[in-house]
Amino acid sequence: MAGTYTTMTLFPMFSTTPMKGLLYCSLTLVVYLIAWKLQNRFKYSLLNPLLISILVLVGILLADNIPYSDYQQGGNWLSNLLGIAVVSLGVPLYQQMRDIHQELPGVILVVFISSLFALVSTVILAVLAGADGQVAISLAPKSVTTPIAVMIVDSLNGVPSLTAIAVILTGLMGAIFGLPLLSLLKITDPKARGIAMGTACHALGTARMVQSSLKEGAYSALALVLSASISALLAPWVIPRVLGWLP
Repeated sequence: MAGTYTTMTLFPMFSTTPMKGLLYCSLTLVVYLIAWKLQNRFKYSLLNPLLISILVLVGILLADNIPYSDYQQGGNWLSNLLGIAVVSLGVPLYQQMRDIHQELPGVILVVFISSLFALVSTVILAVLAGADGQVAISLAPKSVTTPIAVMIVDSLNGVPSLTAIAVILTGLMGAIFGLPLLSLLKITDPKARGIAMGTACHALGTARMVQSSLKEGAYSALALVLSASISALLAPWVIPRVLGWLP
């Protein structure tokens, strides 16, 4: 029948829903672990485990005509662990709490300016590139973690699905190119590096910084939280006004 997918032809024994979930969850973990080992061995930034996992898994789904809804049965198991993973980013933050407490006002100011610049510059660049207002709104919170970004865009009548894609791409680009770029610019202070990554590329950037060092990870986690909070407060006021000023 036209439009009908053949589900899991490579693994016909996994035809029931629980078994599908187990298979796809296991497949995702195996692919990610292999990608992680490749990056650890070759130390090449483009071998980002998340990027490689996405490409390989999408290739498998397309090659075997597996509907995404089937794959998501296992993906949901991993998604349910996301909250725990995000909370774990608070561990390096707690370990550096003494230094952070002393410098918190300065960090808040830096993240405030960075978040404001990210929102304004994204809207301006999107409009200059020919995007309409709805697209510009949807791209504006690209540096904010996904749940907050979607909430911001939804309140401004943007396109949440486009926002989710922009957030993921921003995080991936930051995780892949962020550290090499910071090193190229001779930015070596762990606090500055952490704040830059957490503000610009949210959780994916923070996860990469935790791998680099606990101090960088702590400041990145702090910047992630502050950036999301500040952007949620600024965006409903800033974005419409920037769009109103543009021709």
